[in-house]
Amino acid sequence: VNAQSVTDNSLEMTSKLIQPPYLKSGDTVAIVAPSGILKNREREVQQAVDLLKSWGLHAIVGKHVFSKSNHFAGTDDERCADLQSAMDDPKISAIWCARGGYGTVRVLDKLNYTEFKKNPKWIIGYSDITALHNQVHNQGFQSLHALMCVSLTKDLGDVKDAVSTFKSAVFGTPENYTLKGSKYN
Repeated sequence: VNAQSVTDNSLEMTSKLIQPPYLKSGDTVAIVAPSGILKNREREVQQAVDLLKSWGLHAIVGKHVFSKSNHFAGTDDERCADLQSAMDDPKISAIWCARGGYGTVRVLDKLNYTEFKKNPKWIIGYSDITALHNQVHNQGFQSLHALMCVSLTKDLGDVKDAVSTFKSAVFGTPENYTLKGSKYN
């Protein structure tokens, strides 16, 4: 899908990004780590699994999430394999990235979007995962720039607003925001 065309030396959007289906009870979320190492972060990943289960979702953790290769969560091939497996699996409804850091850009050219295009799903994360968001957008699909597993604190009360808005976003519940104006705007 070509989302842009050149007209009069300017880029103009010619199509809308395809929105993956919002999550519903019983859906499965894959947790993957396409970037940095998750050294001593087992608690946060387990907490993410428990959070998803509390929302009526199933969670699977990628085979290589806790692998180590220098400062990466496994080799490029291992990180890519987990991501590709989740992208290709029609039973997966969303892919939640465990953390950012650096490393996603190293696997982008290895990804194949053939099955993903047949069964789009939410790609979720921020920081280094932005490179993956850009790639997914270039393929013509929406993604979700949102918290990651390592964003979860021991006491979820500390991040309750972030967790609440994240849940609303993945389930497609509209959020309303009221922002106070500033004399500097």
